[in-house]
Formats: sequence, C-alpha cells, structure tokens
Amino acid sequence: MNFFLILFYFFVITHVAYSASCCGGGSSSSVIITGDNQQEFSFGYSYRNDIGQTDNQAVASLNDNSIQDHQFLYSLQIARMLFERFQTSLKIGVTTKDLDKQHRVEKKTGLQDIELQSAFEFMPEFTYSKFKPRGFSYLKLSVPMSKSLYDSKSQLFSDVRGSGLYSLAPGLFFLKKVSALSLKSGVEYQYYLGKIFSDSTLADYYKIVIPFGASFALDRSPVILSVTSTWNYQSAKDLSGFIQSKSPNEYFWDLNLSSTYRLSDAAGISLSYSDSSIIGKSVNSPLYRIIGLSYNYGWAL
Repeated sequence: MNFFLILFYFFVITHVAYSASCCGGGSSSSVIITGDNQQEFSFGYSYRNDIGQTDNQAVASLNDNSIQDHQFLYSLQIARMLFERFQTSLKIGVTTKDLDKQHRVEKKTGLQDIELQSAFEFMPEFTYSKFKPRGFSYLKLSVPMSKSLYDSKSQLFSDVRGSGLYSLAPGLFFLKKVSALSLKSGVEYQYYLGKIFSDSTLADYYKIVIPFGASFALDRSPVILSVTSTWNYQSAKDLSGFIQSKSPNEYFWDLNLSSTYRLSDAAGISLSYSDSSIIGKSVNSPLYRIIGLSYNYGWAL
C-alpha cells in the first residue's frame, strides 16, 4: 500500500520513446513529451521471440524447433507536463512468458518492473538555430516487480520479467528538427543496486544505452517513418558467497523500424519492429525480434 501511495505522490503531485528488450538484453524506455501536449498516453502490445544467443566470441547459437522462448507484453505509459519545462512519466506493464526448453514447458504472467521518470528541458529552442538541438535531461527509477535470475523459483526463469533489482538511470536526450526530418540521439546510464540473497550476494552493476535515429514526416501525409539504432552495454555481474560466479560483459546493437499513422492531431497508431540480429556485433547477448503495436493520444489540460 505504501508503494502505491509513493507512486501516486510522484506522478500526481510532483512523444518520444526508444526501447529494447525486457529481460536479459538491453532495456531503455523513456517517454518524453516534445510537442505542445500537456499530457500524453500510450497503450501498447508487443510480441518478442528469442531466436538464439551469442557467446564471448560473438558466435551465435540459434534455437532449433524444439526450443520456444516467447514473451507477450501489454504496457501503459503516461507522461505529464507539471511546469513549462518539467515533466514526469509512469510506465507499467504485464508480461506473459511462454517457454518450451529442455523438455519442460512453463507459462507465467505478471507485472514488469515499474518505471517512474522525471525530465527537464535544459536546452530549449527559444530562437531558431540551424545546428543547436533541444536537450532534455531525465532521471528514471525502476521498481522490481518480479524475481531476479538469482532468486527465481522457476527452472526456466519464467517468473523473471525484469532485473529483479532497484535501478536508477540518469539520461540525456537530444532532438533536432530540420524541415520534415527529425534527428534524435541520447545516452542513458543505468545503475543496478546489488542484493543479498539467502546464500549469496550480487554486487552492483551498470548498463549503458546509446540510441540515435531519425524520423521523417511530410506535412500533408498522415504517416511518420522512423528508424533508431541503439547500442547496449552491460558490465559483468559478480555473485559471491555460497554460490560464486561472474558473468562476462555483454553488448549488442538493436535496430528499430516504426511507422506511425496520425488519426488526428491528437491521436495516432504505431507499428514497430525491433531486431538485435541485423546490425553490429553481439557478444554474450540474446538474439531477439520484437513486433509492437501501440495507440498514442495527447491533449492539453
């Protein structure tokens, strides 16, 4: 109950998104209002299929027909302007993991990690400039709502729908609009707080996420096309105690293609496709493909 009171205070008292995988891959999902709306709402559905894994030599091992690793995610994102250049956002989601591995079948549904975020436009565009972008800084808190890999009660980790750890993520996002073209870039540093388990201790670790991309929209066309490439890096995880292990560093590239159809000035429908197996080098990381569909709506209060 106390958690939901804190959540209510953060969001009530106190559209750009880039994202990657939920569990075991990269993870960045920041919602920032960049237009004239005072509040924006997005409801989405996505399907993720893990197709394999790479090792520390970037050699891929693809799943055969006997292995299925599927995730279905329903997500809700709300962002709200509190002051002229300050905003907050909330993201919640429900994930179903459908797994068939090692002659075992598991299917579990539950909450994803909840994300709370505040953002400030520290570099506004008061006057026109050919080169200066708009700049936003933000801080994101992730609250674990599932088991971690290290205290999972499932043999196939079907009860793991996030890191299972609290994390803080400061980040920067830049946007530059040039006629019908919008250029986007950013960087996010995710710091995961370690945890003491019954027989071992997980040390703190971190991730770095660097997205950059572009979107194109004609004034007379209701369609907006976007492409985003994201580099994801995760430091080694050090587990000590009765059980001792140290996972290797991992990094990979994610490519996201999306198309948004504007139903009106306030509403739109977006279709997206993400793939970690197309571009760049992938080391110690899962290979996945994600298809997503979302409805977005923004309005002035």
